[in-house]
Amino acid sequence: MSCLKIEGQTSWHLIKDKNNIKVYTAETDSSDFKHIKVTGLFEGTLEKVVSIFLAIDKQKEWVYGTKRSYVIRKNSDLDLLYYVETSLPWPVSNRDVAIDMKINENKSNNTLIIKTVGEPGAVPVNKGIVRVPTFTGDWYFKSEGNNKLAIEYYLFLDPGGSLPAWVVNMFVSKGPYETFSKLAELLKQ
Repeated sequence: MSCLKIEGQTSWHLIKDKNNIKVYTAETDSSDFKHIKVTGLFEGTLEKVVSIFLAIDKQKEWVYGTKRSYVIRKNSDLDLLYYVETSLPWPVSNRDVAIDMKINENKSNNTLIIKTVGEPGAVPVNKGIVRVPTFTGDWYFKSEGNNKLAIEYYLFLDPGGSLPAWVVNMFVSKGPYETFSKLAELLKQ
């Protein structure tokens, strides 16, 4: 699997371990927001992963808080730009961002890497919705045989707006855990 180097990182701290899903956080010198790592071992195939990730309009079924999502531009079958709006509870405003997603499968070593990077200037700002200024999410999948997939996910985001980092950091395990739980269900289907 991969090893993400985070500048100034001291170490990953396990904050949730439930249903074969582990959520970790790490603090850095470069941001008040925590970096997130999620790992798990699930049933499924690399082909199924690709089909789930390419179904952008169905993200609300499995990506935590997604209100709507759609493809903006398709550069190739495995490289696209898409829009996502995330619902947040009142009194916090919803967040949105355009995301560039590149999927790279290596059949010789049974791995799949999905890189997602926010492109905050790719679409006009929507009134009443806060634009996410920074988003990176790296997914690493390895087929372990017998219909098993090892998954690692690394996420860093600045949600923008006036949310204090300490408030955001209090809830960092919920979204990634829920997303992984729903992804695991989809992979079994």
